[in-house]
Amino acid sequence: PMLHINVSLPSGRNENFSIPQSYKVGDLRVLAQKCFEQGFLKLVTSEGHVLNDPTESLQTALQDPDHITAISVQARLAATASAFALWCCGGDRIVTWGSADHGGDSSRVQEKLRGVQQVQTTWNAFAAILSDGSVVTWGDPQCGGDSSAVEHQLKGVQQVQATAYAFSAILSDGSVVAWGDTADGGDCSAVQHQLQNVQRLQATNAAFAAILAD
Repeated sequence: PMLHINVSLPSGRNENFSIPQSYKVGDLRVLAQKCFEQGFLKLVTSEGHVLNDPTESLQTALQDPDHITAISVQARLAATASAFALWCCGGDRIVTWGSADHGGDSSRVQEKLRGVQQVQTTWNAFAAILSDGSVVTWGDPQCGGDSSAVEHQLKGVQQVQATAYAFSAILSDGSVVAWGDTADGGDCSAVQHQLQNVQRLQATNAAFAAILAD
């Protein structure tokens, strides 16, 4: 038995696919990308449900027959001093290469990268904000690549900013969490009581500044 799925672009161009029931969301996405000659596509069902999980069975995700809209998504590139990260907003995977110790190897955290919204970098580490408001980091721990000490605090993250060796994040309650090299802004404990209702963060090479609501 085959699944019969119609995939269309917002322009009106469409194609019908007859594919095995064993196919997953990621398989259909690759087929559509090749057929429409598009680099990155987001698949949306007729009910408005975004098919984010590439490992999900199409038979589970869809009603057969079903109509899918494929929306082109622009790829984005972030870089540390010696590594790159390629990603799409809302995507579930980041492709990294370059120096493994400086962010070029994201295999340790790849399974956590679901619904990536923003990627920020220090000199040798990456930090990704996910759609659930959490943050995933990888790369050199001395440059903020290990956020395990503050992971329980990184909920409802709105913005991440970076110096050369540290990250700081604004949370939904207007407070700030920092991690990384303490000499380069990774420790905000001395001014934590003042960091209330923070609206925006900015950074130099070794320091952070916060704009408050007042």
